[in-house]
Amino acid sequence: MNPAQRDQAQRLFEEAIRGGTPDPASWVATQTIDAQVLAEVKRLLTEHSAHLTHAEHLPVETPSRLADALLNQILGDYRIEKLIGSGGMGRVYLARSTTETTREVAMKVLGRAVTSQIAIQRFAREAEVMKKLNHPAIASFYASGMYDDGEGAVPWFAMEYIANAQELTMWCDNKHLGLRERLSIVAEISDAIGHAHRMGIVHRDLKPANILVAVNGSPKVIDFGVARCLGNDSEMTSVQTQTGQLVGTMQYMSPEQFAGDPRKIDQRADVYALGVILFELISGTYPHDVRALSVHEAARVVCDIDAPDIRSTTSEVDEELSGIVAKCLRRERSERFADARELGSKLRSWLCGEPMSQPVAVFANEPAIAGRNRPIREPKQPHILETDTIRRSSGWLVPTLSVLLVTIVGLVATDTLKPQWLVDCWRKLLNSSGVQSAQEDLPAVVESISIESDPSGARVTIDGLDIGVTPIRSSIAWKQNSQNAMIIISKSSFQTHTESISAAPRGGRTAPLRMHVRLDPAATITVP
Repeated sequence: MNPAQRDQAQRLFEEAIRGGTPDPASWVATQTIDAQVLAEVKRLLTEHSAHLTHAEHLPVETPSRLADALLNQILGDYRIEKLIGSGGMGRVYLARSTTETTREVAMKVLGRAVTSQIAIQRFAREAEVMKKLNHPAIASFYASGMYDDGEGAVPWFAMEYIANAQELTMWCDNKHLGLRERLSIVAEISDAIGHAHRMGIVHRDLKPANILVAVNGSPKVIDFGVARCLGNDSEMTSVQTQTGQLVGTMQYMSPEQFAGDPRKIDQRADVYALGVILFELISGTYPHDVRALSVHEAARVVCDIDAPDIRSTTSEVDEELSGIVAKCLRRERSERFADARELGSKLRSWLCGEPMSQPVAVFANEPAIAGRNRPIREPKQPHILETDTIRRSSGWLVPTLSVLLVTIVGLVATDTLKPQWLVDCWRKLLNSSGVQSAQEDLPAVVESISIESDPSGARVTIDGLDIGVTPIRSSIAWKQNSQNAMIIISKSSFQTHTESISAAPRGGRTAPLRMHVRLDPAATITVP
């Protein structure tokens, strides 16, 4: 066993005994496919079980006593108030700023028992990653430092505390969100991950549990503890993932993550995870349900079998949306979206009904390649405007009309026919046929309008007609006597926005209408 394998085994052993896992040996088997590492961890677990002390048999009382040691302590500018969570790497506390008393933070403190150099480096790297990111849909970083617990220095960092948050799937289900609202929130998340990708950071563990939704409906991506940093930033890339080490949660891991080669893991691994999340939010199930499988069985399923067409699970999805989901879940990373930003753009285009520069429906219907057995659908034929009847009639109709038009022009030119007489005849013809009255009922101008809101997912009505939720593209049909249109944008927990749009001139506007509205939180009434 080489030093890298021994260090990996030590890290997995420490995480197994500190993570509260009922069966540490089974948990470790899901974290690595390296037989030597697995055997070494099992040896360490057996040795550990043979030397348990009396204190270690008190899993309930011991964490409580350890947690109490930090209560009311001040780390940096924050006073610790209570323990809110714990895991294999340490504990998370609720703390309050001593300088800004309204600011509450989640303070993550590395566990004293986690002593491996890689664990300490990963903790420090997570703080550095979060410090580098600045996006409204990513939990904010505030501060970091060290404290002395009497046995040496222990690292900590403070990040945004999201009060009363729910994980993504729970939020969507509890709020009974429809398809468009679910896609809108995934588009926001994609923007956040796209920001990380532009900074050279790959999350590597995207899943609903790591995406919290605040009470106002805003998503927040958390837990960059296993993030991979790309590029040449030596400080950010100092912690290397060893070949054969699995990083992530099996249900959301891409084929290249199962392969265990860190050199092949880039932004497209996150795109795959977002595709699984999309599939789950839309259909209520998974493209591959590997939760009950061993790591070897799960790897075989994800790496060798194509994800099913999501249209087989729900009737709400059209061909284009199915193509977007399918492109995220391609087994070959080169066939997926380049990064999460591109995925977010495609989702918004679908929500707005905009035509794609490359028809996304093609993504789901490409010929089978690289061993795939994907059915090939015949492309739809374009609608042909020229009918057989028109073609047959064009042999005599066009010459006849041409001769008639030349004759009328000649009569007018020689003053044989008066232009006013022709106008009067035309009006009488329209009145007798009822065409004029019909034209008065037709819209003079049909104008496109795109509406976005911050936050998105707001309900939109135009002149009392419900057209859907933001972001959305619709149209306004202006009648001859139209003066304006009333647009109402509303969302739970936010103030309703009302706007009156003046009617387009008879010739129409030179550019389409666009609205971007920032909704203010609803006023809270305090009852004494």
